[in-house]
Amino acid sequence: MANMLLDPPFAANPPVKLNVNAKILGLVVGILALIGAIFGGLVGGLFSLLSLAAGGFGGIWLIGILLGLIADVMAAIGGFQMYSENRAGKKLVIYALAVGVVGSIVGAIGNIVAYSGLYVLGGYSAGGAIFGLIFGVIVYGIVYYIVVISRWPSDVPLVASPGGYGNPPGGYGSPPPPPPSA
Repeated sequence: MANMLLDPPFAANPPVKLNVNAKILGLVVGILALIGAIFGGLVGGLFSLLSLAAGGFGGIWLIGILLGLIADVMAAIGGFQMYSENRAGKKLVIYALAVGVVGSIVGAIGNIVAYSGLYVLGGYSAGGAIFGLIFGVIVYGIVYYIVVISRWPSDVPLVASPGGYGNPPGGYGSPPPPPPSA
């Protein structure tokens, strides 16, 4: 039985066909995941620990932050594996995206629970956390789609394009056709 997360039905014939180089995508994912791990882990962890120290319910939020940190580290490793053309890196990035979605959901629940008592004091609303969760899930979905449809430089591109990567139909450096003889 095939893994539906790694090989979804749309992978063979995606509705939006883009020629995305998996090697370059891996480098971008790796760098952005490292930046996310540094800032998300520090800033999110700091706020959740402050909430926990103040007697709040920041523990659930901290679990979500830790899941996000694990997802960022997995995505960074997988992204750099993709950059070195290791096909296993693509699987690791996809699993990291799944862990990231779970971490976002747990983090949003923890954020809502941690600050729900502040409604009386400062007019706190859960709308920001919910909006952030929806936005995050949309971004995760777009990145997942791009990672799934990305192709390695040796693979056949999804769309034949003159400026894309891959071999054009005539090949590189093929001689022009001979002139017609009279």
